[in-house]
Amino acid sequence: MGLRVRHWESRSLADNPQDKKANFAIQKELLLISLLALFCELLVIRWLSTEIRVFAYFKNLPLMSAFLGLGLGFIWSNRKWSLYRWSGYGLMLLLGLLICAFKLGITYLTFVNPADFMLFGLQGEAGSDLAGTVRSLAIMVSVFILSTSIFVGFGQKMGKLFEQLSPLRGYSVNVLGSLLGTLLFSLLCFLSLSPAYWMVCAALLFFAVGLRAPASGLALVGVLYGLWLGPYITHFTYGGEYVRTEWSPYYRIDVARQTVPAGEFKGSPLGYNIYINYDSFQSIVDCTPKNLEKFPPQVAEAMLLEVAVPFKAMSKPGQEVLVLGSGSGSDVAAALRNGAGHVDAVEIDPVIARLGRELHPEKPYSSDKVDLYVTDARNFLKNCKKKYDIIVFAALDSHAAFSSLSSLRMDNYVFTQESLDQATRLLTDDGIISVSFVIPADWLWKRHARALAEATGTTPLGFREDAEQSWGLLLAGPGMPAMDNLPPVLAAKHTKPVAIDETVNVATDDWPFLFLPRREVPGLYILPILAVLLISVIPVSMEFVSGGKDILNWQMFTLGAAFMLLEVRAMADLSLIYGSTWIVNSVIISGVMIVILIANWVASKIEQKHVYLMLAGVLLALLLTTFVSSASFSSMGPVAGGLVGTVLFLFPLVFASTVFALLFKATKSPSNALAFNLIGGLLGVCLEYLSMALGIRALGWIGIGLYAVVLLLNLVRRPVRPATPGSTLAGASGGTGTEMPVEATASSAEKELDQVQSSEGQLPG
Repeated sequence: MGLRVRHWESRSLADNPQDKKANFAIQKELLLISLLALFCELLVIRWLSTEIRVFAYFKNLPLMSAFLGLGLGFIWSNRKWSLYRWSGYGLMLLLGLLICAFKLGITYLTFVNPADFMLFGLQGEAGSDLAGTVRSLAIMVSVFILSTSIFVGFGQKMGKLFEQLSPLRGYSVNVLGSLLGTLLFSLLCFLSLSPAYWMVCAALLFFAVGLRAPASGLALVGVLYGLWLGPYITHFTYGGEYVRTEWSPYYRIDVARQTVPAGEFKGSPLGYNIYINYDSFQSIVDCTPKNLEKFPPQVAEAMLLEVAVPFKAMSKPGQEVLVLGSGSGSDVAAALRNGAGHVDAVEIDPVIARLGRELHPEKPYSSDKVDLYVTDARNFLKNCKKKYDIIVFAALDSHAAFSSLSSLRMDNYVFTQESLDQATRLLTDDGIISVSFVIPADWLWKRHARALAEATGTTPLGFREDAEQSWGLLLAGPGMPAMDNLPPVLAAKHTKPVAIDETVNVATDDWPFLFLPRREVPGLYILPILAVLLISVIPVSMEFVSGGKDILNWQMFTLGAAFMLLEVRAMADLSLIYGSTWIVNSVIISGVMIVILIANWVASKIEQKHVYLMLAGVLLALLLTTFVSSASFSSMGPVAGGLVGTVLFLFPLVFASTVFALLFKATKSPSNALAFNLIGGLLGVCLEYLSMALGIRALGWIGIGLYAVVLLLNLVRRPVRPATPGSTLAGASGGTGTEMPVEATASSAEKELDQVQSSEGQLPG
């Protein structure tokens, strides 16, 4: 009888119009703050990797700072003091540091030899300057702490709002806000808007949540950066040759005029230099007859030969040419100058392609003989049905990671053995493949040579120039000319015999780390990660001490690590299906958020005992995806294969999210459980680096082991009385996710009656 009375009372309170109005206001505020927190996370990750270059290769660090900050905020949500109003000021301080990074001398940080790993933006020799190494690590750790402090305030405020909502309702609102934040930042990237617009947009969001002082400051800084401060610093960086700055979905792109640096023709125009995130990326050389006639014949000949080696090597012009990584169009222009009948040009960055259309003196992209495709090169190879006489892998390098979820570069899958095999199948009977690259060390030359030899069945012909920045080019294929038959202009261009070294590992789809010398986790990655883990453990150590006796907390810890690995696996597999583009990244993250919403709904419909069924589903789905690769669906066609692959690789996340929701319902100490979950998520970020030694597929096996541990812990755990309607549900995703901050819900006992809404399908606890 008592239960019936309580149920009637709860429905009466829930039906009160004033309570409904207040409940809606709470959900609206939570939605906006979740949107703001996610937007700020993406802003920090994107801009930080641009202005302090080392973070381009350590994108996991700002991700981990967001995890840690939000987690600490949720743990401290019941404290009397609040850091929420300081989050905006912390963001202003960090963004001010990024704006002035070049003038402060922190854009380039040194603690390794960058040539060992093709890390653009790092300068110096490993171990040559201990003081410089300590300084670099100190700056990285300081930036990490500053970034963490921003998200502590967000976590505190969201934790307080969660206490006033039912668990699944609050978490679903939070995920929806995170999804909107992802879509908003993706829209700004799609429009190629600069950080000035990012800051103004963040200011509007701060204003919407009631933080007017930081909103005004951010808006002012954003306007000043767009109108004066940004151009001033850029002029300081590049001098009088500076032309303009563009922001693509991937990079900051600076354009400067290129002139002859010294000698008789000093100051004569050569074209343009394009810089990616402050690093020299490519040149637009003016090879029009009008400009060439200004120089002696040998200089003009060298300018014409700059990217024309593969076209000069052929005994006849290529009727069909494919250029992968066509950039601003120099390789395409060279193909046209050497008689190409038709050129398919593939460039991943729409802004770089547009700059080529506008600035290239020869206007190659405007030719009727050229078709430009703005897409991922690997995805183009997979779906292409044509045959080509010449396939050019231009000297492309992303200079950045594909996603903040992993350490992969965007172009890693372009140079794998499977990619070269696909390119070989597109060659005509007398076609050739050309691969050009900057050589940091001899092992990269040997790696490309072995991969080309295995793909084409021929020993490549090599061209190499060893200088301050060594350059190499390899030709292979059935139409490869003999060394003796090369035109004189090529025979004199530093030809080098190629010997195939069977001991050198080639890059594969399972181990796509082209720029790692060998299968290992380099100390380059270990040192800063250990420093960050130490910082992360200290503030939550007391939570571990107080909650370490609860087996459920250790389940939360394991789930946090495991889910992170599932996300990395899904990102890698789906990028092979759809391409390693920024929009694929956004869609995958959005898809994972939708998966979490589905898991919340499933958890509201099933009982606690079904956790074993969900765990079995996770283990079976992971086992299946570990043995299946995305290439398995190629025969089904791009549409059907893509759909089947998407469902298959996202399916484990549905089970995993539901497992988390079902287990978290039973926690007696939500703060401790969340602390364990967050630190587990940080561990998962670090475990992802094991793929550098073991391969991407190995992450699936590690995930299987972690979920098996969750199952064993559940078997030995004593039955726990289900939490009351005022319990906490946090991180249905297992507490990890790049663009999905991990949040908790904690409803107070006084709100218990309001939360039981069984008629709406919500869990009564």
